[in-house]
Amino acid sequence: MEAIEQTLKCPVCMDFFTDPVLLPCGHNFCRTCIHTVWNMDGSGDGLAGPLFCPECQIFLP
Repeated sequence: MEAIEQTLKCPVCMDFFTDPVLLPCGHNFCRTCIHTVWNMDGSGDGLAGPLFCPECQIFLP
């Protein structure tokens, strides 16, 4: 049961997904969490630089 719960939890906030998004690499995140990670580049909009998956570190197209 614990393994199933882990698949339903965001790797950023470690809570159950809220408004989940699936990245092209196959990893899922809460919409708010992935936007927060992408905004950490300091530019303010978070979408100016290359976007990447925090799980596998692959840059997204």
